[in-house]
Amino acid sequence: MSVAGSASDASTNDEREVFVGRRSESERLAACVDKVRGGEAWLAVVEGEAGIGKSALIRRVVSSLEDFTMLWAVGDPSETDLPGGVLSQLVRRVDRDLAARFPLLARPDAAGVSPHALGGQLLLLLGALQESGGRVAVVVDDAHWADPLSSQVLGFVVRRLWADRVLVLMATRTDSEQSVEALERLVRSVDRAARVEVGGLGQDEVDQLARRLLAVRVTPELVTRLHGYTKGHPLYVRTVLAEVPLQVLGDESARRWPVHQSLRAGIGAALGRLPADSVALVEALAVLDGRFPLVGVARVAGVDDAVRALEPALAAGLVRWWPADSVGPVALVHGLQRDAVYAGIGPERRRALHSAAAEVVGSGAAWAHRVAAATSDDPVLAADLERSANAEALAGRNALAATRLLWASSLSDDRLERERRLLTACAQWLLTLQPWAAVRLRAQVEECAEGTLRSCVLGVMDLLEGRLAAAEARLTEAWQEALADPDASWVALLAGTFLTVITIRQCRGARTADIAGKTLAIGDLDAGTSDFIRAVLATGRMWDQGPGAALLDMAHLPVEAAEASNDQLATLATRGVMHLFLGRLAAARADLVTVAHRDRLGAGSKLSHLASSLLAVVEYLAGDWSASESAADRALAIAAAHDHVLGDAATWFAAVCVQAGRGHWEAAQESVEALEGINRMLGDPPAERVYAGLAGAVLAQARGDHAAMVRSLAPLVEPVTGAEDGGGNGDEAGAEGDRVRLRFKPLWLWQQSLLVEALTGTGRLAAAAWALDDFWRGYDGSGYLRVVGARLSGQLAEAQGRPREALAIYAQALGGKTDGTDGPDTAGSPVETGGVGDAGEDAPLFRAMLEHGYGRLLVATRTGSRREAARWFKSAHDRFDALRAEPFLRRCETDLAAMGLTAPAHARQHVLALTERELSVAHLIAGGKTNQEAATELYVTQKTVEYHLSNIYAKLGITSRRHLAQALRTPQP
Repeated sequence: MSVAGSASDASTNDEREVFVGRRSESERLAACVDKVRGGEAWLAVVEGEAGIGKSALIRRVVSSLEDFTMLWAVGDPSETDLPGGVLSQLVRRVDRDLAARFPLLARPDAAGVSPHALGGQLLLLLGALQESGGRVAVVVDDAHWADPLSSQVLGFVVRRLWADRVLVLMATRTDSEQSVEALERLVRSVDRAARVEVGGLGQDEVDQLARRLLAVRVTPELVTRLHGYTKGHPLYVRTVLAEVPLQVLGDESARRWPVHQSLRAGIGAALGRLPADSVALVEALAVLDGRFPLVGVARVAGVDDAVRALEPALAAGLVRWWPADSVGPVALVHGLQRDAVYAGIGPERRRALHSAAAEVVGSGAAWAHRVAAATSDDPVLAADLERSANAEALAGRNALAATRLLWASSLSDDRLERERRLLTACAQWLLTLQPWAAVRLRAQVEECAEGTLRSCVLGVMDLLEGRLAAAEARLTEAWQEALADPDASWVALLAGTFLTVITIRQCRGARTADIAGKTLAIGDLDAGTSDFIRAVLATGRMWDQGPGAALLDMAHLPVEAAEASNDQLATLATRGVMHLFLGRLAAARADLVTVAHRDRLGAGSKLSHLASSLLAVVEYLAGDWSASESAADRALAIAAAHDHVLGDAATWFAAVCVQAGRGHWEAAQESVEALEGINRMLGDPPAERVYAGLAGAVLAQARGDHAAMVRSLAPLVEPVTGAEDGGGNGDEAGAEGDRVRLRFKPLWLWQQSLLVEALTGTGRLAAAAWALDDFWRGYDGSGYLRVVGARLSGQLAEAQGRPREALAIYAQALGGKTDGTDGPDTAGSPVETGGVGDAGEDAPLFRAMLEHGYGRLLVATRTGSRREAARWFKSAHDRFDALRAEPFLRRCETDLAAMGLTAPAHARQHVLALTERELSVAHLIAGGKTNQEAATELYVTQKTVEYHLSNIYAKLGITSRRHLAQALRTPQP
C-alpha cells in the first residue's frame, strides 16, 4: 500500500455503521472513480444538509479505493482561523522522506506562503504519488469548515490537474452559503467535475435501515410512519429507533411516539437514558469537539472506567470508536449530536469540563477552553490572550490573532481595553484581505468611543463596502492622527496602506506617493512591509510622472535581479514593470523572472500575481509566444486561487496578446469581455481601463481594423486644448479639436504607438502627426520601441504622400547602426536615431511588421530590385511564421501573391500540430529542464509533463528529449 495511507485507514473502522440506499449517488461517484482509473482527474462534490449522510457516503466510496493512495482531511469549525490546517492534515501521513522533498508542505506553519506556491508543491507531491501508475484520492470532509488558505490551495490544485489519475472528493453542507458559492465557482471552472446532491432516504431505504438496526421485520405501516416522521433524515431515523422501545414502535394504536419531532430534542432524550458515567463521557466529547484518545476523554469527564462508560454510548449510536488505532480514539458520530449534547450541559458542569479540557488538548486549542471556562470578566486571561494574539500576528496568522483578541475583548473589565481589543481584532481580520468577519462587527465598532483606531477600522469597512468618499475621509483622519502619535505607528501603516488603495485606483499618483512617503518615514517597519510601501510609492510616482521617474525610487535595489533579497521582491517586481513600460524587455524579464522563481519557492511577494501577468506580456513582446501563453495560463490560475478581481486586469490583457496575434478570435474576444466585466464590477478604475483599452486595441490591430482601434482607445484619451499644446508641428498639427492625448501613464508608450497607428489608419493625419511627436518626446531611445517608432513614422510619411521619406526611414531603421543620439532634438526623426534598438531588444512581431511595410512600399514605388522587395517580404514572413502570427502572416502572403510571388513553405508545420500546453512543456524540456523542473515552473504534476512529452514525441516523430530542440528550432530569417 502506498506511503500516504490506505482506504481502510481513512474510513471509519466502525463495524456498527450501517449503510443503506444511495444507489444513484454511489453510481455517480463510482463513475468518477472509473474515469480516474482510466487516466483522468476528476472533482466530485457531495452536497447536503447537516446529518444527511454525506460522510457515510464518502466512507462507502473510499472503502472501495484499495488501489488508491489516500490523502484525507476533515474541516474543523475550531480551526477555520488556522492557515493551512486542512492542508497539513492531507500530508500528515505521507512518508517523511517523501514530504521532505517538498519543503513548503513540510513546514509546520503555512502562514505567509501564497496559496499557489503551496498548490505547486502539492501538485508535485501528487505527481510523486502517481509514480509507477499509482492513483490518488484527495478527500476533504466538511469542506465548508476548511480554512481559507487550504481552500485556495485546493482550488488551485484542482484547476491544474490536467493528465493525472487523481480523484478530489469533497463534502459540504448546503446550508453554508459562503462554501456553496465558492464550490460552485470551482466546479464551473473545472472541465471534469460532478456535483452529487444527497437528500433524505426514500421509504424503501428507511425500511432497509430500520430492519438492519432493529434486526427484526418491520411492518409497511411502521416504515411509512417512520419515513413521514423523519423525512428520511438518516440521523433522525437512527435517533427514533434508538430512543423508542420496540414494543412502542410496533403499537399501531399509539397515535404518537414518545419522541420529539426535533432531532436535537431526540438526541437529548436518548442521552438522558444513559448511565451517569456514559453521559459524562459523551458530555466531555461534546466539549472537546473532536477525535481524542479514550483515556484523555475519560480524564476530562472524571470517569474511572472508560471502557464500561463507552459501551452504552456506542449502543445508543452517539459515539464512534476506533479500537484498531493504538490510542483507541473516540468521537461523537455527528456534529448535530455534539450541538444537542453541548446545549444540554449546565453552566457549572460546562465550565468544569472546559477547565479540564484545557489541560488535555494542545496549547493552541487550550485558549478556547480557557475562555469557555470563564464565567465573568477575567483581565488576567484577557492580557494572556492579547499577548498570544500579538505573537500570532507577528507570525502572519492574522485571523487567529483576531479571534483571540475578540475573546480578550469579551473578558476585559475595562471599557477602553474592551473597545481597543475589539478594534484591534477587526484590524487583524482586515489584514487577511478576507475581512467579512470584521464587517459583521460594524455595529459594535460604531458603538466604540471616537478615536484614531475606530476611524481607521470604519474607513477600511467603508472601502470594502464601496463607500469611497466616506472611506477616504475616515482613513485620512486616522492616518494623520496616527502619524502624530508615536504609539500608533501600526495604525498609521494600516490607514496609509488602505488609503493608497483609494488614491492609486483614482489615478492620483502624486497623492499616493505623498502618503506612501510619509508612511515609510514612520520607520521601524519590518523589511517586507517597508519594501511594499516603497513599491506603492514608486507606483504613485509612475502614475504622476511616468515610469522613468519611478525608477529613481528603485535605486536601493542591486543591479542584478538575482542578488535581491526576498524582502525586496515587491520593489523588484515594480522595477520590472517600469522597465516593461519603458520598452526595456531584457531588464524587465530579469526582474520579473526572479520574482516568479522566488514566489514558487514560497517567498510570498504581494505583487507576484502582477509579476506573473506582466512577465507574459514581456515574453509576447520578446517573441517567445509559447512562454507567454504558459505564463498567462499560470497567472490566470493564480488569480482564480486568490478569489478576487483586484489586479486581474493585467492577467486578462496578457492572455489577449497572443490570442489576438495568432488569430484566435473567439478566445481573444472572451478575454476582452472578461476585462470589461472587471471594469464594470470595479466601477471602471484607471488601471483596469488602461488594460481593457489596450486589449481591445491589440485585438483590433491583429484584425487590421483601425476604426476599432480608435474605439478601443477612446476611453484612454482626452482632447488637447490650445493652452496645453506642447508645440507640435505648428500648422501641420491640424485643428485644435483634432488633437488628443493619453490620460494614463502605465504602458504609455505602447498606448501612444497604438494611438498613432489608429489615427494614421483612419486618415486623421494631423492628429497622428501630433501624437507621433508626443511619442518621440516621451521615448528615451532605449528598448524595442525604437523599431515601433520607426514603423509609425514611415506609415505616417506614406499616408502624407511622402513615400521617399518613408523609404529612407524604413531603410535606416532596418539597416543602420545605433549612434546613441537619444536627445529630444533628434527624436523627432527616426532616420537620425539609427538602427532598430539595443541588442536583445528587437521585438520580432514589430520588426516583421516594419519589414513587411518596407517590402510593400518598395513594390508600390518600384524602388530597387524585385529581389530586394522579396527579401524583406520573406524575412517578415519567416518571423510571422515562427510566431504563428496567422493574421499578420495571411496579410503578408496576400501581398506576396499580388507581386506574383509564392509564399515560402511553412517552416514549422510540424510544431503547429502541438497544443499550447504541449508547446509549453516542449520548450522547457528542450531548454534543458528536467521533468520535475518543468512541472514546478508550469504548476502541474510530473505526470502531466510525462503525458505531454509522450504526445510531443509521437507528433514530432522523435524518441527522446535529445532530438526535441532540433525539432523545435526555427530557421533564422
